[in-house]
Amino acid sequence: MRKVIYSSLALFSALLMTAANVSATSYGDNITIYDGTEDASHTGTGTGREDNETEPGMVNNQLWDLEGFFQNGNTLSMVGGYNFATGKGGYNSGDIFIDTNASYGKDDTFTSNTSGNQEIQNNFGYEYVLDLNFTDNTYNVYALNGYSYTVTAWFPANENDTPGSNPWRYSKEGSLISQNNSFSFTNQADITDTTLSVNDTHYAVTGLDLSFMPAGIDFVAHFTMGCGNDNLMGSGTTAPVPEPATMMLFGTGITGLAALQRRKFRKK
Repeated sequence: MRKVIYSSLALFSALLMTAANVSATSYGDNITIYDGTEDASHTGTGTGREDNETEPGMVNNQLWDLEGFFQNGNTLSMVGGYNFATGKGGYNSGDIFIDTNASYGKDDTFTSNTSGNQEIQNNFGYEYVLDLNFTDNTYNVYALNGYSYTVTAWFPANENDTPGSNPWRYSKEGSLISQNNSFSFTNQADITDTTLSVNDTHYAVTGLDLSFMPAGIDFVAHFTMGCGNDNLMGSGTTAPVPEPATMMLFGTGITGLAALQRRKFRKK
C-alpha cells in the first residue's frame, strides 16, 4: 500500500512540476508576433527586437513602446514601456481586439483625408474585444460583427507600406458577453534584461481572462494606443480541455494523499 501511495504522490508531483515549467516567465509564455524587420534606428537587443522599439516606420521612442503579449493558461497579459493607465502625450490606451479565424487586418489599408481618431463601422476582421477601463481596472467582453463600430488610429506617418495600427478602440454595436471583469495594472520592477532586454520602466496589464473563447482555439490579439505610434500583436491558443488521463492522474494523486493522511491519523 505504501508503495502505491508513494508512486501516486510521485506522479502527482511530476504533473504539477510539468505544469509549472510550461511558463517561460512570471507572466507565462511570450506569444508576441515579432515584426521580422530590423531598423537601424531601433536600439533593442532582445529576441525579435520588440524590446525598446516601436514597429518599423512608426515613431521610435520608449514613450510609445509596447513590448509583448504573454499567456499563462487562459490568462493574457501585456507589457510595455508605455504607461497603459495614464497614456502619454494626450494619447490613451486602446482596447484588446481578438481574432480567431485569421481574417484580421483585411481592412488595414484604411486611409482618410483627416488624420486622427475616427469612428467607423468596421471591425477590421476581429471577432472579440476586451473593452478596457483604466479608471477602475475593469473590462467588458464583446463579440464583434460586421455592424460593429470601432475607432481608428490613423496617421500617415505610421503607415509604412504595411499598416497595422487599426483598430484602436471599441465603440458600439457589439454583443455583450461578460462585464465588470477585473484586471491588474502595475509598474513592474521585476522586468529584467533576461526577460525583455531593457532597463527602462515597464508597465504590465495582467489577469485578462480568455476563457470566454472555445478551448484549444488559436487566436491573434491586437493592441495599440490612440496615436497608433506602435502596435502589439500576439498569437496563442486557449487552454485545452483536460484529457481524461490527466484528470485520472490528478485523482490518483489526491486519493494517495488522502490515504496517507488516514494512515498517519490511525498511527496516532
